[in-house]
Amino acid sequence: MFSRIIKEGTFVLSTGVKSTYTYQYDLLTDAMNEAYCEMLNQKLQSWQAKHGKFNVVVGCETQGIRIGYQLSKLMELPFHIMPKKRIDFAQLEMPAYPKDTHWLIVDDITSTGSTFLRAVGYLDIEEKSETITFASMILRNLDNLDFSAVSGDPEKEQFNVRSERFDFIDKRLVSLYSEPS
Repeated sequence: MFSRIIKEGTFVLSTGVKSTYTYQYDLLTDAMNEAYCEMLNQKLQSWQAKHGKFNVVVGCETQGIRIGYQLSKLMELPFHIMPKKRIDFAQLEMPAYPKDTHWLIVDDITSTGSTFLRAVGYLDIEEKSETITFASMILRNLDNLDFSAVSGDPEKEQFNVRSERFDFIDKRLVSLYSEPS
Protein backbone atom coordinates (compact mmCIF):
# COMPACT_ATOMS: atom_id res chain seq x y z
CA MET A 1 0.00 0.00 0.00
CA PHE A 2 1.17 3.52 -0.80
CA SER A 3 3.99 2.12 -2.96
CA ARG A 4 3.32 4.84 -5.56
CA ILE A 5 4.21 7.64 -3.14
CA ILE A 6 7.20 6.22 -1.26
CA LYS A 7 10.51 7.74 -2.32
CA GLU A 8 13.87 6.28 -1.35
CA GLY A 9 16.96 8.39 -0.73
CA THR A 10 18.37 10.51 2.06
CA PHE A 11 15.74 12.65 3.76
CA VAL A 12 15.66 14.93 6.78
CA LEU A 13 12.14 15.32 8.15
CA SER A 14 10.91 18.67 9.47
CA THR A 15 11.93 17.62 13.00
CA GLY A 16 15.52 16.89 11.92
CA VAL A 17 14.98 13.12 12.05
CA LYS A 18 16.70 11.28 9.20
CA SER A 19 15.14 8.64 7.00
CA THR A 20 16.15 6.57 3.98
CA TYR A 21 12.65 7.03 2.56
CA THR A 22 9.72 9.41 2.69
CA TYR A 23 6.11 9.50 1.60
CA GLN A 24 4.82 12.17 -0.77
CA TYR A 25 1.07 12.02 -0.22
CA ASP A 26 0.55 14.97 -2.53
CA LEU A 27 1.49 12.71 -5.47
CA LEU A 28 -1.80 10.84 -5.13
CA THR A 29 -4.57 11.83 -7.49
CA ASP A 30 -7.83 13.10 -6.06
CA ALA A 31 -9.50 9.82 -7.05
CA MET A 32 -6.85 7.79 -5.18
CA ASN A 33 -7.19 10.04 -2.13
CA GLU A 34 -10.97 9.58 -2.20
CA ALA A 35 -10.57 5.79 -2.39
CA TYR A 36 -8.13 5.75 0.54
CA CYS A 37 -10.47 8.03 2.49
CA GLU A 38 -13.33 5.57 1.89
CA MET A 39 -11.17 2.79 3.36
CA LEU A 40 -10.10 4.92 6.34
CA ASN A 41 -13.73 5.93 6.89
CA GLN A 42 -14.68 2.25 7.26
CA LYS A 43 -12.09 1.87 10.03
CA LEU A 44 -13.32 5.08 11.65
CA GLN A 45 -16.93 3.81 11.62
CA SER A 46 -15.83 0.75 13.58
CA TRP A 47 -13.91 3.00 15.99
CA GLN A 48 -16.98 5.19 16.53
CA ALA A 49 -19.09 2.16 17.40
CA LYS A 50 -16.79 1.61 20.40
CA HIS A 51 -15.73 5.17 21.29
CA GLY A 52 -18.60 7.47 20.32
CA LYS A 53 -19.55 9.49 17.29
CA PHE A 54 -17.41 12.33 15.97
CA ASN A 55 -18.89 15.82 15.90
CA VAL A 56 -16.28 17.73 13.90
CA VAL A 57 -13.28 16.99 11.65
CA VAL A 58 -10.04 18.99 11.70
CA GLY A 59 -7.45 18.57 8.93
CA CYS A 60 -3.82 19.41 9.74
CA GLU A 61 -1.97 21.47 7.16
CA THR A 62 -1.14 20.44 4.43
CA GLN A 63 -2.22 16.97 3.28
CA GLY A 64 -4.32 16.42 6.39
CA ILE A 65 -6.58 19.13 4.99
CA ARG A 66 -7.14 17.11 1.82
CA ILE A 67 -7.87 13.92 3.78
CA GLY A 68 -9.90 15.58 6.53
CA TYR A 69 -12.07 17.49 4.08
CA GLN A 70 -12.92 14.28 2.21
CA LEU A 71 -13.67 12.45 5.46
CA SER A 72 -15.90 15.31 6.64
CA LYS A 73 -17.92 15.03 3.42
CA LEU A 74 -18.25 11.26 3.84
CA MET A 75 -19.34 11.67 7.48
CA GLU A 76 -21.42 14.80 6.83
CA LEU A 77 -19.62 16.69 9.61
CA PRO A 78 -18.30 20.25 9.94
CA PHE A 79 -14.70 20.68 8.78
CA HIS A 80 -11.97 23.03 9.97
CA ILE A 81 -8.37 23.60 8.92
CA MET A 82 -5.52 23.33 11.41
CA PRO A 83 -2.59 25.48 10.24
CA LYS A 84 0.99 24.80 11.27
CA LYS A 85 1.42 28.16 13.03
CA ARG A 86 -0.58 29.45 15.99
CA ILE A 87 -0.64 32.96 14.48
CA ASP A 88 -2.42 31.54 11.41
CA PHE A 89 -4.84 29.61 13.62
CA ALA A 90 -5.68 32.83 15.50
CA GLN A 91 -6.90 34.35 12.22
CA LEU A 92 -9.43 31.57 11.57
CA GLU A 93 -13.06 31.82 12.59
CA MET A 94 -13.71 28.75 14.76
CA PRO A 95 -17.18 28.39 16.21
CA ALA A 96 -17.49 27.56 19.90
CA TYR A 97 -18.12 23.87 20.47
CA PRO A 98 -19.33 22.30 23.73
CA LYS A 99 -16.77 20.64 26.02
CA ASP A 100 -18.11 17.18 25.16
CA THR A 101 -17.45 17.62 21.41
CA HIS A 102 -15.69 14.58 19.90
CA TRP A 103 -12.96 15.90 17.61
CA LEU A 104 -11.46 13.88 14.75
CA ILE A 105 -8.02 15.35 14.02
CA VAL A 106 -6.55 14.16 10.71
CA ASP A 107 -3.07 14.16 9.16
CA ASP A 108 -1.48 12.20 6.34
CA ILE A 109 1.45 10.62 8.22
CA THR A 110 2.02 10.01 11.93
CA SER A 111 5.52 9.68 13.37
CA THR A 112 5.79 11.01 16.94
CA GLY A 113 2.34 12.65 17.02
CA SER A 114 3.68 16.17 17.57
CA THR A 115 1.37 17.64 14.91
CA PHE A 116 -1.64 16.14 16.65
CA LEU A 117 -0.56 17.48 20.04
CA ARG A 118 -0.04 20.94 18.55
CA ALA A 119 -3.60 20.78 17.18
CA VAL A 120 -4.98 19.78 20.60
CA GLY A 121 -3.12 22.74 22.11
CA TYR A 122 -4.43 25.20 19.53
CA LEU A 123 -7.99 23.95 19.98
CA ASP A 124 -7.56 24.06 23.77
CA ILE A 125 -9.44 20.82 24.31
CA GLU A 126 -9.06 18.36 27.14
CA GLU A 127 -7.07 15.23 26.31
CA LYS A 128 -9.77 12.63 26.95
CA SER A 129 -10.57 9.53 24.90
CA GLU A 130 -14.20 10.54 24.46
CA THR A 131 -13.31 13.97 23.07
CA ILE A 132 -10.34 13.30 20.75
CA THR A 133 -9.57 10.75 18.06
CA PHE A 134 -6.66 11.00 15.63
CA ALA A 135 -6.57 9.56 12.12
CA SER A 136 -3.84 9.26 9.53
CA MET A 137 -3.24 7.35 6.35
CA ILE A 138 0.24 6.14 7.36
CA LEU A 139 1.63 5.28 10.79
CA ARG A 140 5.43 5.31 10.64
CA ASN A 141 7.40 2.72 12.57
CA LEU A 142 9.84 4.78 14.63
CA ASP A 143 12.39 1.96 14.49
CA ASN A 144 12.79 2.79 10.79
CA LEU A 145 13.93 6.37 11.52
CA ASP A 146 17.33 7.77 12.53
CA PHE A 147 17.07 10.06 15.57
CA SER A 148 20.84 10.48 16.00
CA ALA A 149 20.84 14.07 14.70
CA VAL A 150 18.20 15.20 17.18
CA SER A 151 19.06 13.25 20.30
CA GLY A 152 21.72 15.55 21.62
CA ASP A 153 21.81 18.71 23.67
CA PRO A 154 18.53 19.03 25.64
CA GLU A 155 19.25 22.77 26.04
CA LYS A 156 18.60 23.28 22.34
CA GLU A 157 14.92 23.10 21.43
CA GLN A 158 15.58 21.80 17.91
CA PHE A 159 17.30 18.76 19.42
CA ASN A 160 14.50 18.02 21.84
CA VAL A 161 12.67 15.57 19.55
CA ARG A 162 11.11 12.50 21.09
CA SER A 163 12.21 9.15 19.72
CA GLU A 164 8.96 7.48 20.76
CA ARG A 165 5.32 8.18 20.04
CA PHE A 166 3.23 9.78 22.74
CA ASP A 167 1.07 7.15 24.53
CA PHE A 168 -1.88 9.52 24.23
CA ILE A 169 -1.59 9.34 20.43
CA ASP A 170 -1.23 5.54 20.24
CA LYS A 171 -4.39 4.98 22.28
CA ARG A 172 -6.53 7.22 20.08
CA LEU A 173 -5.05 6.77 16.61
CA VAL A 174 -6.80 5.12 13.68
CA SER A 175 -4.51 4.65 10.69
CA LEU A 176 -5.13 3.01 7.34
CA TYR A 177 -1.60 1.60 7.03
CA SER A 178 1.01 0.81 9.67
CA GLU A 179 4.60 0.39 8.56
CA PRO A 180 6.31 -2.91 9.29
CA SER A 181 9.70 -3.02 11.02
